[in-house]
Amino acid sequence: VRSVAVPWGNCVEPSNVKAGGNACPIRFQCAGCGSYRPDPSHLPAIEDQVRSLKANLELARAMGAADYTIKGMEGEIADYLNVIKKMKAKMESMPDEERHEVEEASKILRRLRAGSAASGPVALPMPVVRPADEAGT
Repeated sequence: VRSVAVPWGNCVEPSNVKAGGNACPIRFQCAGCGSYRPDPSHLPAIEDQVRSLKANLELARAMGAADYTIKGMEGEIADYLNVIKKMKAKMESMPDEERHEVEEASKILRRLRAGSAASGPVALPMPVVRPADEAGT
């Protein structure tokens, strides 16, 4: 199954995949979509997102935001909480050895992401391509 990267996982929705991730029919509301495939290595980030969304919801309420705005925010929080619940249940249902492997791989991926975010992109060496007559062949 083909997919494209989305926040904290992948998307398998066919029209979005075909468009390289630029044609989400539900405007990138990933947590509420059946085509969303969250990555367990992002679980702490998803939990952080829920905390941030809850803080924003309180601000929206204090600002007197429209009901549809409040309901949308509440729905997004509920969807992410559901994603977290499902991921944790899936992890708990795994045999101990498999769960441990996923947890260790997740830690490594988080460290790699944190390191690359701090250091920026890694420059890869460019190969030198010479025409056949210059290469001595």
